[in-house]
Order: sequence, then structure tokens, then C-alpha cells
Amino acid sequence: MIYLNKFKQLEDEAVIALYGLVKDLINRNTTNVLEVGTYAGQATIQLCAAAVEKNYSVNVISIDQNYNAFSPNAEESLRANNFKNYSIEAGELEEKFEKYVIKANIIYIDRFHAQIEEKLEFIKGNVIIPTKVIFRNPKNASNYPFDITEFQPKVKPRARKKVTPEKVTPEKVTPEKVTPEKVTPEKVEVKDIITNKKTTP
Repeated sequence: MIYLNKFKQLEDEAVIALYGLVKDLINRNTTNVLEVGTYAGQATIQLCAAAVEKNYSVNVISIDQNYNAFSPNAEESLRANNFKNYSIEAGELEEKFEKYVIKANIIYIDRFHAQIEEKLEFIKGNVIIPTKVIFRNPKNASNYPFDITEFQPKVKPRARKKVTPEKVTPEKVTPEKVTPEKVTPEKVEVKDIITNKKTTP
């Protein structure tokens, strides 16, 4: 890979280690890799290369306070490698950090060294997807100066749906009007019984 600037934030062994680490962390669910601290683009190149190698749809977002502090700058090196899977933004680093951490599956931090605990707490409380953070710790060995932390989004318990018992209105029953049946007396045929009296002369 082509790196045009002579400034080295990472030793050669650490560069190789970073490339392999990010490549292993990228999976089919990865959408964005966030870099906090662009500098001259030494690490940015490795992030873009790992993304292209593993999943070409992954985008690398690199943010820093000053974009043109180095010459050649990061974008010149990225163009020399024909990478297109990146965006670089400078200025308002704090605001951009808070904006982009919630959009990244992998975050590489090489800024905020004195405030890293505070920044990790912010990430912990705001991630909405599983997120892995790689922090270049100056106190670590130069060949592998990385601290890796994984954060899971907080799952809020679902509020129980209040079940309101359905109000049942009793059906109004109208008593049926009963009409008394008209009874016609049965006609009884009465036969006259004639008794013949026997007459004795």
C-alpha cells in the first residue's frame, strides 16, 4: 500500500497488526468504520484496505480537528491507492465524534488520549448496534499498541401493554308480548233423549 507521508504514528509491526485486526472484526453486518484522528492517513489506509478486502460495501469515516496539518495529507495517499470507500471530515471534532460513534460498528481512536475513559463511557451509553473500539494506547508496546473494547447496546425492557377489560354492555332484552290465546268453547252436540214410556192399557 502507498503511504506518501514520512510521518509515522505507528511502527511497521503495528500497521500490519491493525490491518489484520480490523479485517478480522469486519463481518457481513459491518456498515461503517470510524477513525478518530486522521493525522497523515497512515492508519486510514489500513482501515480502507481491510474494508475493501473483507467487504467492499463498508465505508470508512475519518474525522480530525485539522485536515491539512500534514503534507502530503491523508486524502492524497488514499487516492494514490485508488480507494473510494472513505470520507474525511475536519473541525468540530467533539461534535463529529458524538454524531458518528452511533453509526459505526468499529471505531479506531487515536485522539482524546487524556479523555479516553470519558469517551468510552459516552460510547457505552449511546451505541445502538454492537460496537468494537480499538484505542491506540501510547502506554502499550509499540508493536501492538491497541486496547480493544466491545460494547453492546442497552436493551430497554418493553413496557407491558396495559390491558383494559372490555366493557360489556348487557343486551337490553325486551320482554315478548304474549297475547292470550282466544279459546273458543267446544261446541258440544246435545241429542234429545226421548224415553218412551210404556203405557199399559
